Amino acid sequence: MSQDYNYDELIRRFEAMLQTNESFFFDLEDFLDIIDFYINSGNYNMAQKAINIGLQQYERNIDILLYKAELFSLNDQLENAERLLNDLRLLEPERLEIPMLEAEIYSRKHLHKKAIAALQRALVLPDAEPAEIYEMMTVEHLYLDNYNDALQMAILALKHDPDSSMSLFNAISCFDLTDRSEEAIGFLENFLQKNPFSEVGWSLLAKKYIDKAQYKKALKAIDFAIAIDDKFIGAYYDKAYIFSKLRRYEEALIFYKLTLQIADPTAFAFYHIARIYQRMNDTDNAVEYYLKAINEDPGHYKSWIKLVQLKMSSGDWDAALETAKKALEIVNNQALFELLGEIYIQLKNWDKAIPALEMSLKLGETKLPIILKLSDLYKQTHQIEKFRNLLLEAKQQFPDSKEIQNRMSGH
Repeated sequence: MSQDYNYDELIRRFEAMLQTNESFFFDLEDFLDIIDFYINSGNYNMAQKAINIGLQQYERNIDILLYKAELFSLNDQLENAERLLNDLRLLEPERLEIPMLEAEIYSRKHLHKKAIAALQRALVLPDAEPAEIYEMMTVEHLYLDNYNDALQMAILALKHDPDSSMSLFNAISCFDLTDRSEEAIGFLENFLQKNPFSEVGWSLLAKKYIDKAQYKKALKAIDFAIAIDDKFIGAYYDKAYIFSKLRRYEEALIFYKLTLQIADPTAFAFYHIARIYQRMNDTDNAVEYYLKAINEDPGHYKSWIKLVQLKMSSGDWDAALETAKKALEIVNNQALFELLGEIYIQLKNWDKAIPALEMSLKLGETKLPIILKLSDLYKQTHQIEKFRNLLLEAKQQFPDSKEIQNRMSGH
């Protein structure tokens, strides 16, 4: 960045030039900063204008042409980008950005083996950053389902940059995708011996212990993560979750509520606080926090579902109906339509229960309980053809269902 101008001043001068059709002088570094600003801002049209004007002043400049190739790629003009990069390679064969951009293009074209080959070429160039390149190679191998190769690339990336959270996540993903949970734990324990201040490493180890229901070990690991970074919000969520699994609900509440102090409130946090209150049979607080979750994110269907279920369990069917209808004005959800159907059944309003259950079947996976309720309603309302067709279709998906067989034989 030129020391004489900040970005705001550069952009102001550049846009003033476009508006007045005057010619302002910008040095090469200024043009590169202007182009970079517009690309990072997602304003590709202005980036193209800056590239065109820059090439008028600095014809065939490879730095500007590299941005041009990048912009081709971002605009899905992949063939144009490839052709330009081929030309640029002849001019500067050791320019790192060329194979790196090629790798991105090949990846977007789902030519992942070619992307890996391009990254291998980048790896031997003078300005190569091995950690970044190995991380990109990890992702390409994951696309190819080459999990062992991906793991090796992730390990190499971590060797060059032990602080790379992405490489650590990728390594554990490789273990997970090959059902090697014990090896993942061993890998993390070994990694943490060498890198004891990796809060992400301790968090991932805690998650592995949670998966194995080893909650005391999980708590110890997550405490290390928090000790390293007391603003690591994911660790507080994990600790709250562990306490909830141990049925230590008061402590779970403390840590879920701590997340509200560390970061902006989220529907996720409010929802889980509500769930804890519900497990403590504190319905009033549960309802309060479900409503807070909905206020934060009106489309948070899980909170809507729980609210409707609470109204249903209290026997307040009118309130349940009102809540379900309000929820469905905001979000279409299979479970909500199923609940709406159940409410109408309780209110003996078959005509409205049927379309609600029908919509529930359309919106998600075919669920046997919904089919059984709907078939009973068809029979009860003498819609025999719909009754038969529904059960015949269901029998293909649930051939061993005695409930379906009984209904068919009973008819």
